[in-house]
Amino acid sequence: MATRAKSNLPVNYEAQLAQEASEIAKRIATPSGDRIRFNANRAFITPDGLEGETLEGVIIDFTSSNMFYEGQFDRDSPQPPSCFAIGSEPSLLVPSQKSPNRQAESCSVCPNNQFGSAPNGKGKACKNTRLLAIVPASALDNPKEEAPIWIMSVPPTSLKAFDSYVHSLSAKHKTVPVGVITQITLDKDNTFASPRFNVVRPLKGGELAVFMPRREEANQRLSAEPDTSRYVAAQPQPTKRGRR
Repeated sequence: MATRAKSNLPVNYEAQLAQEASEIAKRIATPSGDRIRFNANRAFITPDGLEGETLEGVIIDFTSSNMFYEGQFDRDSPQPPSCFAIGSEPSLLVPSQKSPNRQAESCSVCPNNQFGSAPNGKGKACKNTRLLAIVPASALDNPKEEAPIWIMSVPPTSLKAFDSYVHSLSAKHKTVPVGVITQITLDKDNTFASPRFNVVRPLKGGELAVFMPRREEANQRLSAEPDTSRYVAAQPQPTKRGRR
């Protein structure tokens, strides 16, 4: 019986693991326990269970996200989006091929992404957000211990405020969010959660080394697509007939 010759080449387990790591996201759901939540317009609730009116951290990276949900929102049984897009440039977003019910070939021409398309009000039927990957500023207290990365979804009411903040960092400070400690507060004059962003101070020298190496991990978290396995198409609402 013929025997297979053994290869003299060393097994590169590191390369094998790196390759598997790049594919592992396809086998798991999007992390859900790492989200910063809002207690209306009063406070932040961080994933570790703490609640406060201000949050200081470093925005490692951010991306844009459009999510379209069919039917009425049910708090007891939330449904996944029927169409979604994730990318770095809002104007170039394209619905993912994994969307259960793609609404258009691109977000820029989608009727649900136009102002006035919302069922109630003048807004959009599609929810536009910025997703932020944030490491708490307390990571500087113990730089040898890897701090968590938290995800914050910037509501549509705060998009202009966040985009203006990023522009200000670029124009006035010649840097991007990962280069500064950011203080995030909530606008008390707004009924809904509406975060606001301000510079605490730029990071110095070795401080950047605590946050910069986390950018690839943050990008992978931000680009993770939502789990749509539980998607159920919304049933059409019956048409009300008027009395004769």
